[in-house]
Amino acid sequence: MNRRNKRWIRELGAGIGFLLAVVLTLGMARRQTVAAQVREDTIRLHVLANSDTIEDQLLKLDVRDAILAALPDAVTRAETPQQAARALQNALPALQAAANKTLLAAHSGQTAAVRLEQFDFAAKDYGTFALPAGSYTALRVELGKAQGHNWFCVLYPALCVSGATAEYPTEAENALVFGKYEVRFALLDALQGR
Repeated sequence: MNRRNKRWIRELGAGIGFLLAVVLTLGMARRQTVAAQVREDTIRLHVLANSDTIEDQLLKLDVRDAILAALPDAVTRAETPQQAARALQNALPALQAAANKTLLAAHSGQTAAVRLEQFDFAAKDYGTFALPAGSYTALRVELGKAQGHNWFCVLYPALCVSGATAEYPTEAENALVFGKYEVRFALLDALQGR
């Protein structure tokens, strides 16, 4: 192989490497943008047990059921996360009462703290869907000392409410959350403005 061919091969390799770096960078930037949309469009339910004893873990599930049963329809019927958050904020006293009533009925000395707040979550795979790590709006229910294992799911869109079918507002968010990936070319998508 002559010198000219070797140089052409090196330049071609460098060009392909550069193009691959651009495509991967665009793909990661797109994924980060979609992940930020998912975090913005999601309200999570997070129930923390008092401890890891069997009794406290079972009580956590009873409180979870009471919270889900006490959710106003305005949360599951909300068209935006902001509407769902307002409905949850208005329902906080009723949700607090439902949690404490469940604890009282179980003859527990614990009390529940129920609030709507921003909270950092690790990435979570629920089996049928997965959520990226980051800060989410969350309905947090802390039982007693809140030092036990937790239970969490998604209130908006209503992915953990029985009988509810929900999805995210964009195709890209649904693909990220529900794993419906399609093979596409990031450079082509960027040129087409996707």
